[in-house]
Amino acid sequence: MRRLVPMTSVCLALQGGGAHGAFTWGVLDRLLEDGRFPTAAISGTSAGALNAAALATGLAEGPEGARRRLEALWLEVSRRSPLGAAENRLPFFPFSRSMVHETIERMKLFGQLVSPYSLGLPSDNALRSVVDAVIDFPLLQSERVVPTFVSATDVETGNVRVFSGRELTADALLASACLPDIFRAVEIDGRPYWDGGYVGNPMLTPFFADDHGSTDILIVQVTPFHRSGTPETPGDIMDRVQEITFNTSLIRDLRMLTEMQRLVKGEDLENPVLRRIAGLRLHMIAADDEMSRRSGAGKLDTRWSELTTLRDLGREAAGRWLAENAKHVGQRSTLAGGFSILS
Repeated sequence: MRRLVPMTSVCLALQGGGAHGAFTWGVLDRLLEDGRFPTAAISGTSAGALNAAALATGLAEGPEGARRRLEALWLEVSRRSPLGAAENRLPFFPFSRSMVHETIERMKLFGQLVSPYSLGLPSDNALRSVVDAVIDFPLLQSERVVPTFVSATDVETGNVRVFSGRELTADALLASACLPDIFRAVEIDGRPYWDGGYVGNPMLTPFFADDHGSTDILIVQVTPFHRSGTPETPGDIMDRVQEITFNTSLIRDLRMLTEMQRLVKGEDLENPVLRRIAGLRLHMIAADDEMSRRSGAGKLDTRWSELTTLRDLGREAAGRWLAENAKHVGQRSTLAGGFSILS
């Protein structure tokens, strides 16, 4: 008789990173396939917010439904993008990855001289058609899905806003993924918002502010902490500055949590939030090795061939993490021992 293995639910924290979010697609696909760790709650920023919405609504149909919804999301991203459409139309796409990324870098540098508000540029957000086609918003806003949290940056105050429940509209997802050099700010309730990566990438607070029935947080990282060498070209410098900026909030939150756990260890805590923080177990599927070998231009490379390559890298990373750490979920943190950022 086969012995049943008890399952431990986890809270998923999904980083943003443009098209590199397809790496997270692969991670989630492998975790859903494995099936040992049901999702208790999801927090996502930017591309992580899109993944979070697709995962949450897909899970209403079970793990296979979530896998289908995530694939549909990234297929729609590719189909509706100029690069993806070009690759789809041409039987043999004539340009190598290096050539495509070099062109993207040049366009990014030119883009620094042009505002999304410049006359003649479209005011519509190109991602709106993607989320409208893939995400069932009435379902996402209902109690039928796991608790889902999406973060964006208030342009005027610089503060984070976390959207959840009935606030999870198309505008909330677009705000979370609104890079200000590409898109116009998204206005919600009379306030303008930019990409949430500047202040919370992703936000971890929702996981211990309320009780979701799980004290295991699994972070899926897309933006590498470490990158060897000093960037010298304008494009590489811009990319590394953005990586550091988008990781600052995550490093801050992880350090804060581990320090608070150290301070309250062994204490008899009456405050339920402090009790939950004391019991948190932190895990991470990191993209350092995979993404540090890829240029920042890849965040705008939406060709289906590139997205599926990133998906496969994510599946491989999740497979390695499962082999090494699955037995520790529900027992202890697996993050702190391997990352110097927490020391």
